[in-house]
Amino acid sequence: MKTTSKTSIVIPEKMLNKIENIDCFDLLKKLPNNCIDLIVSSPPYNIGKAYETRACLKNYLELQRKVLVECYRVLKNSGSIFWQVGSYTVDGTLIPLDIKFFPILEDIGMLPRNRIIWIRQHGLHATRKFSGRHETILWFTKTDDYKFNLDSIRVPQKWQNKTSYRGNNTGELTCNPDGKNPSDIWLFRNVKHNHEEQTIHPAQFPEDLITRIILAATDENDIVLDPYMGVGTVAVVAKEFNRYYLGAELEKKYIDVAERRIEIKHDGKGSFPNLKTLRKYIDMTGDDISKYRFDVQVGTKATTSDKSKIFSEEHHLSELLKRLEFEENTATARARNEPLPDDSAMVKKPTKKINNYDLFK
Repeated sequence: MKTTSKTSIVIPEKMLNKIENIDCFDLLKKLPNNCIDLIVSSPPYNIGKAYETRACLKNYLELQRKVLVECYRVLKNSGSIFWQVGSYTVDGTLIPLDIKFFPILEDIGMLPRNRIIWIRQHGLHATRKFSGRHETILWFTKTDDYKFNLDSIRVPQKWQNKTSYRGNNTGELTCNPDGKNPSDIWLFRNVKHNHEEQTIHPAQFPEDLITRIILAATDENDIVLDPYMGVGTVAVVAKEFNRYYLGAELEKKYIDVAERRIEIKHDGKGSFPNLKTLRKYIDMTGDDISKYRFDVQVGTKATTSDKSKIFSEEHHLSELLKRLEFEENTATARARNEPLPDDSAMVKKPTKKINNYDLFK
């Protein structure tokens, strides 16, 4: 049995650092009151994707309420819930699910802290409405006495070394030299094709996003729960930063992927769950990467870590702001029959054609 550092509540040792192949209700019922430090998850969106079962919105929300009531019960008084949701669509209409979840979380006693907008630069294109490019993360706490470790997640200031030019503090820094508080607008790149974390799962968290949440809302040796664990991103990050994890997942194939990510191993036939795990293994062992593959590999050879092209959230935010400003200026100029802004830096040009498909740089 493990005793948590903040209370006398115990959780069976066999439940920690494990993803159980059961329904989340069955897992939650095993847990005592007030034993979890952080709950972070992305429940099934119920928008008719291939990996979900479509049900009416009312029934879906009733089920989610029951899950969240149990989450509230097992959460410590100092704990947080980060609940990431998308939208429900039916007959061409769109209902943002955070609007529906917000009153549910308030009604069960949770206190709202942030409504975080997670922006995506790419997504499905719409024809009779604006194309959706964001999802939402709701952050609620159980009480006002909650953890928020700002120093663990600071980001660079816009003007990092700015100093005061008048008054008694002339010449002194006007901002925290360690960086500023991240905003509630996040642009961690979603895990799609060409992302080194991509697995067989069609919708998974990027590890950097979960890193920010775990570092902000927990301390070392705290316990993190994901009721819908999927391919284990929450578990991977929790282990990396010395937190305990536990979760439930109904699809055994996703648990197999998660365990290979957590343990940094292949499937016995030389295939790793994703490129990032393969690169970690090669960095650890010094082995020849050409001997191995990863599950969603399409190229003939995997590339090593030094070939990776990974950019920070701040880089993506900066690039997105440039793109949005360009689009707004273009729209205004077109409406007023004015010269269009220079698109040389914003619009990618086709380099050649193969089978009538343009390939872009």
